[in-house]
Amino acid sequence: MRPQRRCTAMQPSSVLPSTAFTTDQPSAGDRFDAWRSSISVLFDVAPLGHPDTGFHASVQAVHLGQLLVGDLQFGAQRFSRNTARTARDGLDHYLVQWYRSGGFAGEHGDANGLQVKAGDVVVFDMARSQHTLAHQSQVLSLVVPRKLGDSVLAGQGNGLHGNILPGDSLFGGLLTDHLAALQGRLPSITQEQADDVVHATMQMVAACLRPSQRSLAEARSEMQAVTLERLQRHIARHLGSALSPQTLCRDFGLPRHQLYQLFEPLGGVMRYVQQRRLQRAFQMLSTPAHRHLRVADVAARLGFSSEAHFSRAFRAMFQHTPSDVRAMSQAARAADLPGLAPRNSAEYADWLLGLMG
Repeated sequence: MRPQRRCTAMQPSSVLPSTAFTTDQPSAGDRFDAWRSSISVLFDVAPLGHPDTGFHASVQAVHLGQLLVGDLQFGAQRFSRNTARTARDGLDHYLVQWYRSGGFAGEHGDANGLQVKAGDVVVFDMARSQHTLAHQSQVLSLVVPRKLGDSVLAGQGNGLHGNILPGDSLFGGLLTDHLAALQGRLPSITQEQADDVVHATMQMVAACLRPSQRSLAEARSEMQAVTLERLQRHIARHLGSALSPQTLCRDFGLPRHQLYQLFEPLGGVMRYVQQRRLQRAFQMLSTPAHRHLRVADVAARLGFSSEAHFSRAFRAMFQHTPSDVRAMSQAARAADLPGLAPRNSAEYADWLLGLMG
């Protein structure tokens, strides 16, 4: 009997989602504005001087399910995330960047003198501030949700903001070799293989970035930071539930004074909870996936006692009403200007917010 041949053709559903953006489409004078709109989900950007007609930027992004991989090229500019911006958008990710060419100078948090050159790998905590002046560069970026990063970094992620692995160091070279191989193989990776690829990549990142053993005093501080991060993740996952100090203390086995002490630098526990609820509301009102929800529905889903209370708090934080934000987002999408808020940029933003879970 002649053996039957089994069809092994790759199904379209197994291909990793990808998207691309380039400033080649807009007219020369609009290129930086197009780039600003595209990258706004991550950074505020400004040209160094007047952007000339030669400005160019592009992004090719691939969604690996648990993290995003982006290949970016861009001209000289200023990147920033200040304290107000980090509080407003609530991004809770690590950003691992390999500067294949170019580099930048800048500051992160309260520290100055950050210098990254071609070949270096730098790690940023997107929940903390940073300001950089970048040269024309090509960068491979990993956007890593905090839960994934902390699971492989054994709770040591707090010390990584602004951490640099020089490209000419042993571990810097090992990590960039892996990232180069990952980028080269992205087109052949399927969705069924993505989790294994993510696991291997994060194990390599952790092995190369893991800090040395801390002292006992530092370890105690680290434990407090880990407890705070656990509380923050719990709050992010249960924004529509009762999140009073009493319930948080009960769920985490903490005395009330310790809970208050942990959240004191963030303005207090209930202030933090309300800020996170309002940040999530802003994202929902700005995202096409939630346009079917009324403002009252968004308020109810996020635990607000009334639409009026929600609207007052929202306006106090963002200087716009919930309806204003929804209308402005819809108008921007309806305008469909070439390169300004393009569909693929919105798609990338939705991916990024989806990693916050």
